Parts: sequence; structure tokens; C-alpha cells
Amino acid sequence: MTDTWIIQDVEKNIAQSNRVVILDPTGEYSYLLPHIEKKHYTILKTDTSNTEEWQRIKEELLLRYEAESTHKNEKVIFYVTRPKEELSFLFDYCFTHGCVDLTKPVDWLRNKLFSATQHQITLDNPMLLIAAKKGVGKDVIWWKKILQNLEELVSIEEELIPFLCTPDIFFKDKPTDVKRLFEEKLFDLIGQSYRKVPAKTLATEVVHYLFSRLLLNDISTELLTIYHKWLDSHTYSKNLTDYIDAYKIDTQLDIWKVHPDHCFSAIDKRQLAEITSNFRDKGFVRGKLQKLNQRIGSRKAIKYIPSWWNDIVTLFEFDNSPLNKCQTLEKVSDFYTSSFYKLDRAIRNFYEAFLQDELIIRPLQEYYESLNLELLQHWFEYTKQYQSNQQGYLPRLISQAKPGTAIIVGDGVRYEMAAFVATQLQSHCTITLDTMFADMPSETEHNMSALYSGNNQVILIHKDREKILSEITGKEITYLNLEALHYGIKADYLVLTYKDIDSAGEKLQMGALKLFSEFERVLTEKIKLLLNMGFHQVHLVTDHGFVLTGLLDESDKIEPVTVGKKEVHERFIRTEDTQNDKDWLKFDRPYSEFNYVYAAKSHRPFKSKGVYGFSHGGFTPQEIILPNFVFSKETESIKGLEVSITNKKELIEVTGELFGLKIQANSNENTLFTGSRKIQLLLYANNVTYSSSHIITIEPGGKQSFDFSFGGHSEVIAVVVDANTQEQIDSVKIKKSNARDLGGLF
Repeated sequence: MTDTWIIQDVEKNIAQSNRVVILDPTGEYSYLLPHIEKKHYTILKTDTSNTEEWQRIKEELLLRYEAESTHKNEKVIFYVTRPKEELSFLFDYCFTHGCVDLTKPVDWLRNKLFSATQHQITLDNPMLLIAAKKGVGKDVIWWKKILQNLEELVSIEEELIPFLCTPDIFFKDKPTDVKRLFEEKLFDLIGQSYRKVPAKTLATEVVHYLFSRLLLNDISTELLTIYHKWLDSHTYSKNLTDYIDAYKIDTQLDIWKVHPDHCFSAIDKRQLAEITSNFRDKGFVRGKLQKLNQRIGSRKAIKYIPSWWNDIVTLFEFDNSPLNKCQTLEKVSDFYTSSFYKLDRAIRNFYEAFLQDELIIRPLQEYYESLNLELLQHWFEYTKQYQSNQQGYLPRLISQAKPGTAIIVGDGVRYEMAAFVATQLQSHCTITLDTMFADMPSETEHNMSALYSGNNQVILIHKDREKILSEITGKEITYLNLEALHYGIKADYLVLTYKDIDSAGEKLQMGALKLFSEFERVLTEKIKLLLNMGFHQVHLVTDHGFVLTGLLDESDKIEPVTVGKKEVHERFIRTEDTQNDKDWLKFDRPYSEFNYVYAAKSHRPFKSKGVYGFSHGGFTPQEIILPNFVFSKETESIKGLEVSITNKKELIEVTGELFGLKIQANSNENTLFTGSRKIQLLLYANNVTYSSSHIITIEPGGKQSFDFSFGGHSEVIAVVVDANTQEQIDSVKIKKSNARDLGGLF
């Protein structure tokens, strides 16, 4: 209100003669001049450096001359920073025109406040003048709160984070007394006496105090509230990270007493190291996890809480006892797909984060393997019941499927990965979770052949598998790499291959761990896209799973001692003759000059050439139990306003670089859900979006035209999508003509 009050006084005095003098000998209200200037007044100021009488007289004469010549027809304010009795040529202006007298700055303010609020003014003079500066832009309600002590002049809660993040510029536009008041409050906050220090130094001291209170779990409610706001701030999050990186944690700190919302990954890692080194001590781990429960479940510091804490809980709290009731291979499989797969995911996450830190990963791997050993013992007990249902699966599926079916055939999609993808899509569609048993050996050429053709034949070339699938089903099937999928692709039966997971594993081995989250993201987004494109069912199947061997010593590997001719792989052996090792499983799988495939009753690899870590081909649940998921829309989407591309014939062959798209909405629809529709046009070339329109709203019967360029491409696909649901509405393929554009010469 301070700015409003001064402007009101100016307007009242300048109304008649277009001239007014503001007397402000102390310069206390100079901060209001920019606000006055916004009202388009001309302000002529005296100079405080003119201390001699002759200088002041000359200055006033020139100011008066300037006002009556250059600014003759303008509203002029003389801002005077000397007492009235020292005036000369401006003295009579105070009487003949108008004067806003701020000679007693506190009195002027008190009068304004009392008139506006009817409250007694109890603030002392210095604080009142500071309040005046803070009161610029504020309303009467704010002033009433200040006068009743319901609000502080300097709000640490509102201003501390901006100060900590930009201390060098925070005080740039703040008056000295406001700056001093803020600094005093900060020193009071950290329990120190005021001293003059650079703003950056003060900011660092405040942050270090905040961190120390967090680490001692002795932080005030006020400071904790500010800290939580900082954690949640997108604007200032990087500054917090910089402070965290620069802070040194006391090595003698009791890491189990820190505040659960702390932001130090080093502490989490130290706590993890203590837990893992004692992982078989149930009481110790249980006690530590109880201390960590609040941190693991906190939503305040979620950005700084490692996701692997949940994996620790999964490992430690896992219950293998239901295995005792699993007396068939099917029941063991059900136990794996309902529970145990979560352990596979947990240990994989730890491999990704700590594979190079043996002190952490070794105890966790040993604990996981002890649980996995129990699973394998039950699994191998019922191997005689094993029967793969992978042979000829795609021919059977496509023969029975309706048009509008898409099938993603993954290469190495382990069950736990597919289960994660399903959780990401559970709110988007209906999901049917089923399983499939991979054939043996569970490796790409053998199992892809099983999926595409069956009859126990191995087809080495993928294109040949696709050709055979089309011949067997007698249906027109469109084949595509999953990464190339985009809006505008039309097919009754679409088979998409996704080889990235297995390819990365074979090339990078354990280095592929860093890429798995990206593989899962691609699967999630492409399934969602297929449903938006109108496919009523999306199937996700795969050729095989895989085993992660983690830390592997030479003594862990299995000696491939055989009789006769053999071919040794990491997870299986092909032999010409029958073997008699009771710890091996035999499968009759004629291939080339070999007759049998043997797999060890273990998750360990055979000693063989090449690298280890990411392997498949053996007979473990992780490799054999495969996802066979179906994703479909929960309900039919509410039919929106029908929108179509009306000039498709013109786009079959376009001359020149430019083309136009004409869009029209059905004029007969006018229900609650078809009154209007937000749409967007997307243009694709070589499977990549290269252009798009703005989102527009189209009404029933409405028409829109869009102009686009081929962008150097010879063929593009234009797609109309619903801007809200991203569902495909219509599409057209546009081809550039090879004929020259003669520009209308004929």
C-alpha cells in the first residue's frame, strides 16, 4: 500500500496545476520513485551532492527552467532531498502548486496506516520504515496482519530458499535496512550473533547448519518445513544438489540416528554396507530395517531415497515356505510367477547399482542364491512333468485371432521385466497374465523357430521364419521391428520383433544392466501406442529368459566332462552320445550331427569359451518360464466426434515439395461427447516424426486446412490423433510425384 498512498497524495496535489513538490530530506522514500514513474509523470530530482548554497540555487533555477520550457505541458514532480527552509526557486512551488511533505517520514506513514486500518501503531520507527518498504504492492489486509503480529516482516519460510540458491543477487534490489533485518534473522536461525559476512558465506553457513541438524535428527519444525519445500522445488533442486555434493559428512557420525528425510546417498550406502555385511543375522537386519521404515516409506525426500531400499526389504522379507506345498512343476511355476520373480528383479537392481562393489554385492548374491537354490531343488524335482508349449505358438494364435491383433515377439524378455511393464500399464488397459514354457535349449535360433513354425525344426534366418508363419496361417501378416512402430501403420495382423534385450546382453554382458530400464520403457510405450492405434489386443511373448550370474569365480563353473563328440555352450551342451551324469538333464534334440541337449541342474554355467554374466540356454525358471501376456482396452473408448482427412485422393501423388491436408468433422454429430474434439496432426517419414501441427479444437461440421512440406522425403504418413487420449483417428500415406512441377505452364 505504500506505493498506493504516495501516488494518491501526488494525484491529489497535481490535479490543478500539473506541478507538485515531494519533500523528502532524508531520502527515506526514494524507493517509491520507480512506482510513481509508472504513472507517466516527469520527475525532476535534486542532487544531494550539491551542498553549497550557490550550487543549490543554480540547480533549482535550472530545474524550474526545464519544467517550464521542456516539460511545459506535462505533469512534473520535483523530488527534493533538502529541507523546505533551504529551498530557493522551488520554495514558492510548495505553496502555489502542491507539496507532499515527507520531512517526518514516520509521521506520514503512521497517519496513512491509522486512516487505512484504524489500528494503533505499536511498531518502533525503524521497523515501521522497513515495513513501509516491504509494504509496496501489499494490501491493507497485509498491513493489518503486520500491525497485529500475525505475520512477520521478513518471512524466512518464503525467502530462505531463494537466498540460499542465489545469495550473490538476492540483496541486489533490497534496501540496506531490509537486508540487515534478513541477515539478523538468519544468524538468529543458526544460533549465532550477527556479524558482517559476504552473502555467499552466510548462505553456506545456513545450509551447513541445516544439514548438521538433519544428520543429528535435531531440526526445528520451521527449518524442516523449509527443507521439505526445497526438496520439492523444481526451480531450486540443482542448487540443493550442489550444496549436497560440497558437504563433508563427519566420519564419526552415528548413521542410524539421522533424520529419515536426509538427502545424503553416502549415508544410505554406509547403512547398506552394514546391513549386507550382517545379512544372515536376522535380528540385526530386522532392527535396522525398522529404523529405515520411515525413510523407505517417506514421500518427502523420495528423490533422494534409493529405490534399492525396497529391494533390500524384498530380499530380506521374502518367504520361501510356500514352496513346500508345490508338488508339481505347474505349482512351482505358479510360485515363481506370483512371488519369486520379485527376487530376480531385486538382485538385478543390485547388480546394476553395486556390481563393482563386492563387499555389498557378495553377501546379497549369496543370500539370493540360497533362496534360489530352494526354488531350483523343487523345480528340478518335477522336470519329468516339463512339456514346452512354445512349438507352433504363433501359427495357433494368429489362426484363431481376429483382425486388429498385434504381437510383440521379444528376444530375452525375462518374466520379471514383463511383469514390471504390466504394472506400468495396469491403469491403461486390461491385462491377462499367462505363461509359456520355453523349449530346450532356450536360445534364440531354436526358440524363435519354435514360436514361428513349430515341428521342432530350427530355421536360422529370421526372414525365413516370417515367411513360413505367413504360409502356415494363410493370413496377410505385417512384420516390423518394434522400434519402427508409429501412428499410421495399418495391419490386420501385426508381428513386431524386439531384439534389443538379448542383443545387448550378448554384446555387453553385465554392462547391459544399465540399459534394462530403457528396454522396459520402450515396451511400455509401444504397447500403449498399439492400443491407441486401434489394435484391440496386444500380445507379448518371447523366445527365452536369462540368468544373471553376477560375481562368478572359476570354481563356480561346471566342468563339461562328456564322452563322445560335444559342443559346449554356457548353459547347455550338445552331444552325439548319451551321457550318464546324474546332475544333468537330457533332452532329445537332434541338431546337425548331435542328438541330445544336456543342461545342468543348476544356474551355474559350464566352462566354455567367451564371456560370462548374461546367459541363457539352460533349464532354470528364469529361462524357461516366459511371459505370455495380453493387453487390451478395459472398455471401448467413448466415441468422439468423427474427424477425417477429406483429400486423400489428391495425396496419392503430389507434385512439388508442398502439400495440403484438409480435415473435416462430421456435421451430424452433436451429443455430449461429440460436441467438439481436440486434435493434432503428426507427420512421419522413415518411422520418425518430422513435423506436427498445433493442437486445435474442431466443432461438428468444422473444416480445417494445413500446409506441410515433404521435408526432403519422398513418402510421408500423416496421422490425425486425439490430443487428449492420443488415439489415432485417421491417417493417409502421401507420395511425392517424380514428375517435374511445371508451375502451371500448360
